Order: sequence, then structure tokens, then C-alpha cells
Amino acid sequence: MRLSSFAGAHRLHAAGDSHSREVLFHLIGCAVELSLKSYLHFRGWNDDRCRDEVRHDLVKALAAAERLGLHRRHPDVRMLTRILAPYYRCLRIRELTRLEPTPLSSERALRAAEGLLDDVLAAVAERPRPKG
Repeated sequence: MRLSSFAGAHRLHAAGDSHSREVLFHLIGCAVELSLKSYLHFRGWNDDRCRDEVRHDLVKALAAAERLGLHRRHPDVRMLTRILAPYYRCLRIRELTRLEPTPLSSERALRAAEGLLDDVLAAVAERPRPKG
């Protein structure tokens, strides 16, 4: 399942208005956070560890997942997390979407998030879950 197959992500992108862009970036942030945390859980982390070490920080979540073996194939994933993280973790997505010039286009963010979801799905499909 890719980001584009739920929540009408491409319709939000196509709408082009500021509210749709804000909703889209929030959904992208949620998808990135939850996919990375699902990978961390798959590799043995629990909710408490995610809460203590990552919270809602997308940069920390990506770094932790990469240390555990997640291979990023999409070149914009790290850029996406670095741009989105300070706004997402503080519930300030609206501020990000109002920046001119925009530091990240909706299309580029959507593609990077889809790539990350594909990478997480591939990683959990190819590895047995660690014991303990």
C-alpha cells in the first residue's frame, strides 16, 4: 500500500489551495512517522522506547530505522524528514505551507513519502522478525 492509495493524497495535491496543502503535509508527516515506527517495532522496539527516543521527531525516527538496517532508496526521504520534522513535531505544518518560496513541493514530498513506504514494506517482507 502506498500513500497515494489512501486519504486522497493526490486529490489534495491537485487542489492546490493552502488548506489542502496543509492537510496533505500533515498526512505525509503521519504516514512517515507511523511507517518508521512500524519498522522500529518490527526490529524489536516497543512503544515506550519509541516514545522515549523518537517521540514525533521524523529525523530521529529515520536515523534509528537506518541504524537498524532500513535502506532508503528514494533520494529525497532524508530531505523530506529534515524539512518536515521541525513543523510536524510541534504541530506547525501551517507555517511550513505558507513559506515562500516553498522549501519542498507537494509532489516531491508525496513521492519521497511513497518511496519510504515502499522501502518499509519491502524491508518487513524480506526479513524474519527478530525474536525477543
